[in-house]
Amino acid sequence: MKYIRQRYILFEILTEIPTEIGKDAVIRKIWKKLIRLYGEFTTYHVGLWMIRWDSEHRIGILRCDNITKSEVIAVLSLIKQINSIPVICHSRKTSGTIKKTLKLWRQYFKTAPPKRDDK
Repeated sequence: MKYIRQRYILFEILTEIPTEIGKDAVIRKIWKKLIRLYGEFTTYHVGLWMIRWDSEHRIGILRCDNITKSEVIAVLSLIKQINSIPVICHSRKTSGTIKKTLKLWRQYFKTAPPKRDDK
């Protein structure tokens, strides 16, 4: 049996129209694509969670486990529309720690990540 560890996926959503896309719309679309492509059983075991989301720049960090990381990246590449806006989801980098992922965010995008929401 494999030891399950967390992975953090840094991704961005590219659009032709400069618009803000909400965190709920993004996570809902990812869940729907996961269920459609892999079914409910695999989707349940992914452990998907949105750690950070910047709606202005459309950059985010997803948490999943190391076993289903490739499935989440595949689903990100299959998303073509969010709220009827044509988009391209691009996964930039995957890391094993949130600290390293936040450092990569600053390095790639030259912006500070938003503060964590504890709601």
